[in-house]
Amino acid sequence: MDAFLLTMAGQTMAGPTMADGWTDGLRLDGFSLRWPLVGIGVAAAFAILWYIAHRAAQRSAYRPADDMPPVWTLNDDMQGIAADNRYRGWIRANRAAVVLLSIVGLVTAALCARPSAIQRDNDAATRRDIVLCLDASESALPYDQQILESYLKLTEHFSGERIGLSIFNSTSRTVFPLTDDYSLVKNQLQYASDLLANLTSSGSVANLTQDQIAEIDRWLEGTWNITDASSLIGDGLVSCAMMLPEFVLNEGRSSGTTAGSGSGTSASSDRTGMILLATDNMTNGTGVYTLGEGLDLTDRSNIAVDGLYAGTSLTSGTSEAVEMRTLIERHGGVFEMPSSQDAIDNLVRDIDNRSVGEEQDINRSDLRDRPLLFLAALALLWLLYLAIEGALRR
Repeated sequence: MDAFLLTMAGQTMAGPTMADGWTDGLRLDGFSLRWPLVGIGVAAAFAILWYIAHRAAQRSAYRPADDMPPVWTLNDDMQGIAADNRYRGWIRANRAAVVLLSIVGLVTAALCARPSAIQRDNDAATRRDIVLCLDASESALPYDQQILESYLKLTEHFSGERIGLSIFNSTSRTVFPLTDDYSLVKNQLQYASDLLANLTSSGSVANLTQDQIAEIDRWLEGTWNITDASSLIGDGLVSCAMMLPEFVLNEGRSSGTTAGSGSGTSASSDRTGMILLATDNMTNGTGVYTLGEGLDLTDRSNIAVDGLYAGTSLTSGTSEAVEMRTLIERHGGVFEMPSSQDAIDNLVRDIDNRSVGEEQDINRSDLRDRPLLFLAALALLWLLYLAIEGALRR
């Protein structure tokens, strides 16, 4: 159902909302009619159809001439009071059927007018922006499904944080920008996890169908625009940082100007920017930034970067893994292996420790469709009408 979302952060919404203004004078026991003119039109159409049908029935009914004497039969005389009672009952049932049919028309018109209700919630939201930054190069791709599962587990600990996802190889692609729509976040992460579930090694590509390969290629599209390089981790990190309004790319700029929002836009000093970087640190080619330079830039913008190593315990001692751990921890971040049982708890603890300011109170008003009561009433009324109509036919 469509929902008109009105959100105001940090203050209580007093007085009528925009949705209230649209529906003033059209409320009934907590309900609002979003399309009142449509309902009026449907009711008028029902009235016109009933009038036409009524006039047609009157014209087709047999009426004896005024000077024709009444005709009585012996059967009429023998039936007496019983026949009269049945006739009176038939009249009452017929009138009840007409009334029910009229109410059915009114309820149908109300349904067409879209009955809605305003749902107000008061939520507490944190002041954190978190970008999930995923290496989607050929060497890291077999481990990305495990990384995505770690991301999913991590989101279960969040409440009110804005989350975004970016994937990179030689270039970057934003899968979804910063949002607090957790259903979207979880759906996107689960879709990517399921997509890569059968891609556990470079050799497992041979076991995939052409449709699966094509779907993976579509998901990765936009990450290999530089053909003579791959896994440009420093560039990928900076691209992820540019999703955050707190990020300042050029040191010469004023501290209130951000790279992610363009010149002249002030950064949100009351929010915490964080990046969760997942990579194997195996760079192939020369990028604009190295991992160390990218971490220096995020550090100057007070953006914390935590690391998830895309590999196994057997490769955790390689020079690439050691370098990544050293650089992440040197800049104040947490380095974890996805297979570690304490990885998620350690990351959540680090994220909680980096909060800026207190939680925000977000007053949210949603104008939502509420047709269920009207549909139930319509079904009940229609069943009663059919029952009376059946009795009349008998």
